[in-house]
Amino acid sequence: MPRFPRSERLKGSHEFKAVFQQCRKVKDARLAFYVQFGVEEGKRRFGISVGRSLGKAHRRNLLKRRLREIYRVEKAQFRDGYQIILIPQRGSAECTFDELRQSFLSLAQRTGILPRTMNPGPGATSA
Repeated sequence: MPRFPRSERLKGSHEFKAVFQQCRKVKDARLAFYVQFGVEEGKRRFGISVGRSLGKAHRRNLLKRRLREIYRVEKAQFRDGYQIILIPQRGSAECTFDELRQSFLSLAQRTGILPRTMNPGPGATSA
């Protein structure tokens, strides 16, 4: 089972700013996906930024837990050498886990982190 150690987390505003300065952005109705390539080979970093406009603290925390779990399970399929920031859009707190997962995987495929041979379509499961 893949893990999500602290060394893979983006922490602090300076780390987030570094990604925002040199990133590729793709978004859909649920998520904005910022990815920076060219990081050390073998390194993966991940961060989530959830604003107060998405609801009260318990709702935002649930959304963050869901997004971290999606990343934790799916990261084994991704290439190395990137940093990701996810920013949920309005209405994403009401989405189901599967809707968030499909959105995450389609954005990952659009940025090139997920190999093109992978199909994140309906009913796709991770092995």
